[in-house]
Amino acid sequence: MAYIGQEPGLGEAERFVFTATAVTNTVTADDNGVLINYTVGQVSVYLNGVKQVVGDDVVASNGSTLVFDSNYAIGDVIEVIALSTFSPADTVPASGGTFSGNVTHSADLRSGNLKAADGTAALTIANSTGKVTVAGDLQVSGTTVTIDSETLTVDDKNIEMGSVASPTDLTADGGGITLKGTTDKTILWENDTDSWNFNQNIETSTTTKVKQKGAFMQSSTHQALFLGS
Repeated sequence: MAYIGQEPGLGEAERFVFTATAVTNTVTADDNGVLINYTVGQVSVYLNGVKQVVGDDVVASNGSTLVFDSNYAIGDVIEVIALSTFSPADTVPASGGTFSGNVTHSADLRSGNLKAADGTAALTIANSTGKVTVAGDLQVSGTTVTIDSETLTVDDKNIEMGSVASPTDLTADGGGITLKGTTDKTILWENDTDSWNFNQNIETSTTTKVKQKGAFMQSSTHQALFLGS
């Protein structure tokens, strides 16, 4: 059975019964010779069934000895109920706290924020060989998203980029796709020329047609368009 708190025994009550065989006022063990052990302030004492007032009728100040204010008689029965202090050191209060080890949760975690202890440090979902699924929408508000996976699959056929608060042609300037290599391979939008710029050659298969929609614009840099070999 799982146990949260200190070692078993704490937070429980122990019962000691002592039958007097001599006239004295001190008790240190029960009838079986088990030494009396109690937490100061957490003990109840009965003499022949009558509860004694600790501090007046009996002194219980050191955790192991009971001293009555007067001698008891032979045959008197003294019963001691020792309550151990319950101190659940491995729990966290509802107002918040810290776990130092792993926490396993079999049900839903609902509401609130999941963050590092100081609110700023990195937070990692680690050691998971299975799939991590986000059932609802996912919003990332940071400045960098890094994906180390080998395969990226996107159902959406239209990927939006440059979705700033107020997108304009100026905010789109320089936007596009960069393929990392020895040198970067880029497809970038240039606002000044109102065009997409490729920094690498474009090659099509022999069965692919290159179609011109609208007028073909010739510039001083690109004087001719060659089709075929």
